[in-house]
Amino acid sequence: MTPSLGKPPLWAESLLVSLLKPRDRETIPGDLLEEYREARLPALGRMRADLWYLRQVFSVACAQPFEGGAVKGVLLGLCFFTLAATAWLGIMESVLHHPGFALRILWATLLAGQSLATIMFLILRGGGRLQILLALSGAAVAVFGISAVVGVLRAAHFEGYVLLIGSALVLQGACTISVLAFRNKCRS
Repeated sequence: MTPSLGKPPLWAESLLVSLLKPRDRETIPGDLLEEYREARLPALGRMRADLWYLRQVFSVACAQPFEGGAVKGVLLGLCFFTLAATAWLGIMESVLHHPGFALRILWATLLAGQSLATIMFLILRGGGRLQILLALSGAAVAVFGISAVVGVLRAAHFEGYVLLIGSALVLQGACTISVLAFRNKCRS
């Protein structure tokens, strides 16, 4: 078996390590890798073993008191959701060309960029000025989400997807501010 075939997805390993306290960054991933290689991969095959590994990473995100607290796992999930949702919105606007589509494509691109930057920041454990910039952009995301929710609730035609995405943006903004504001205090 080649080394790349005996490993779970690299991004999942990186995410797992970023979720853990420094003292656990060797033991937990090492134990999971051993279980993955010796038991899960031979018994389940590549795809199901990868899904098992992702489930383990998710359970760590939900249970482990990691850097940034439990809110960090929620923030990562929200960022992945809003990244996909805003990419979808941008593509739909470029296809449908409703009046004002260029501005909505710009907003979708900015929101997707903020989600992607936050994901990368958390996985790579960034810091410094980027942390401040992302916290500020988190506040802007929350304001944008609030305006979307209020707008759809006042609109003549209710659009459920706008309510869902707007609510996710509000939560993402609040979680971004929470995680980044307390990031240095949670490190061990």
